Amino acid sequence: MTADALVRQHADLVFRVARRVTGNDADAADAAQDALVRVWRKGTSIPEERQRAWCARVSRNAALDLLRRRSVRPAPAYGELADPTDAAALTDQRTEANEIRHRIGLALDQLDEPYRSIVVLREIEGLAYAEIADALELPLNTLKVYLHRARKQLRDAIRRSSPELVP
Repeated sequence: MTADALVRQHADLVFRVARRVTGNDADAADAAQDALVRVWRKGTSIPEERQRAWCARVSRNAALDLLRRRSVRPAPAYGELADPTDAAALTDQRTEANEIRHRIGLALDQLDEPYRSIVVLREIEGLAYAEIADALELPLNTLKVYLHRARKQLRDAIRRSSPELVP
């Protein structure tokens, strides 16, 4: 696979991971650009079965590097609700689903690294355990323990802010 094809294939994944780590589109675009340059330069040397996980790792690292350079904590990815006039036009079911997504996003933003990245890569991006372990350079059993802890922290955060969502 050529470097250009590799970049095209994984560009969306790279941006989504960067967006989840940085919390906003502008920083995510900067981090994704840095990550995609790395993918273009070195990605073809990575075995094909590991490229997806490697691209996720490169994106996460680029986003974390950007945040470290700026010395800022990521902004909440779901920090603002839709304009109430727009929400009124939506059906009740759709409005409730958006509110639930918003609350879960706020709880996700409270997780520290690597917990947030693990949840994002597993639950949102759908990577397999082995891919996440490879992307984050963690032993598989450690990853499973961290994912368990992350899910518990996420559940506790949701329970504190929205007890009606968690049984």
